[in-house]
Amino acid sequence: MTLNPKRVLWPTDFSNLSMMGANYAKALREQFGSELHVIHVIPPLLGPELPATIPPELPPLINDPNLLATTRENLQKTVRELFGDDHGVVVEVFFGHAWDGVCDYAKRREIDLIIVPTHGRTGLAHVLIGSTAEKIVQHAPCAVLVVKQNARQIAS
Repeated sequence: MTLNPKRVLWPTDFSNLSMMGANYAKALREQFGSELHVIHVIPPLLGPELPATIPPELPPLINDPNLLATTRENLQKTVRELFGDDHGVVVEVFFGHAWDGVCDYAKRREIDLIIVPTHGRTGLAHVLIGSTAEKIVQHAPCAVLVVKQNARQIAS
């Protein structure tokens, strides 16, 4: 068996945890000459009438009429900082639910490998919070590399 991913997907929510996947994405891109896709899925907007717990690493999602454009600019800036001015990186931002959006994108773009980090929660925390990474693994149309939060970095 030969490993040679032509298209690699690194979804990010801009959190420190999701940034762990960037090292792996960069290493795979360099090693295999893979086309890199970096996406951000904007979760459904929450109104003030809906009670919800929002993770602190997410940007405010309420009352921003330019959310899509602003998020795309932030993602392009992040990609430039992490990968340089490589114009071969595909950057996409769209609305949806994280795991479903990632899997749908991977299917439509014929992605060979998705790189997704996880907190690695177990027990009650996992049941209450759920796991986007787990749902991506279950529903992805391709291989998924899951990077644990406290894993040693093998990519530089």
